[in-house]
Amino acid sequence: MVIVALASSVWSQTETERNIMPQFTSPVCVLPRMIVSATVLLLAACVALPITTTGVRADCLAPAKSDDQDVRRNADLLGQDSGLCLSRETFSENGRDWDLTIIRNKVHDRGPLIYLVHDNEQSAFDTALYSVRRYGGSLVAVESGEKRSHAGQDPNRNFAINASDAATCRDMVTKPAPEFTEIMRALNPDRQSFFLTLHNNDDGYSGGGGLGTINVERPSSIMQGMPAPQSASDTDDALLIAGIEPFGANKHARAVTDHMHEAGYHVIYELVKSSNNDCSFSNFVVLNNLGDYYNIETQHGHTAQQKQILDHLMAYLRFRPQNQEVK
Repeated sequence: MVIVALASSVWSQTETERNIMPQFTSPVCVLPRMIVSATVLLLAACVALPITTTGVRADCLAPAKSDDQDVRRNADLLGQDSGLCLSRETFSENGRDWDLTIIRNKVHDRGPLIYLVHDNEQSAFDTALYSVRRYGGSLVAVESGEKRSHAGQDPNRNFAINASDAATCRDMVTKPAPEFTEIMRALNPDRQSFFLTLHNNDDGYSGGGGLGTINVERPSSIMQGMPAPQSASDTDDALLIAGIEPFGANKHARAVTDHMHEAGYHVIYELVKSSNNDCSFSNFVVLNNLGDYYNIETQHGHTAQQKQILDHLMAYLRFRPQNQEVK
């Protein structure tokens, strides 16, 4: 099992030291910042994994030669920015070979990390790349050949450390998936107290004349839509936040909602319960108290709208643009 984490002393290195750090080819065994489950202690093992101080491979790959169609589509843009580094992480679990595309900003590496778990959501990828270029940080994308599922498994229903956690997860094909879960979790840097993911959805919602599943107007016992007052924003475009408390009792959720509503952006609040755990990323983060969870959801093709919501969220999280020229 690969568990990627960093000693606190690593973050004190200079940018020059990080860029010239050689690959570690000897077995590396490092523990995550938080033991999510006692099962982790039984599963953790040392493996040979070349890593840099940011937890990704040290070599930077050529975008034009990438197997990832999203990368190739943005190859010219990536090639123009010498501060970006493209790398991959691969591993196997439960008979599936996983391939993660990672793009990090070497110049401004302290920006946010963004997760992309569905490979058929092009606007989400383009918005995440925009964030890496404008605010720094990195993105990690599951490569599934431009498909939502990977070898028959929805990656966003594959987060479970042990069998007990996965017991209620009807859409998790092979239970549990501790390696996938820990690798994805541990890529989030210690300094980042939240998990941020981007998604795209279909127009409208089933039952309301549309095809999607996420919409601020869709009635649900789990998802509480809170449209921004007097807003002309598309109801498919919203910031989704999650918590274990009802919305009215969640001070953080109410503060985020007020901030987004001020700019006319919709919010959806997901009420997470262990009895209804679906092994999604949001459920995993919330049920294990790993930090705040944010998901910027927009309709397919609404790249400009997704960037706008991201910009407003970055302001709330106090991330300043590192490159004002990136639009």
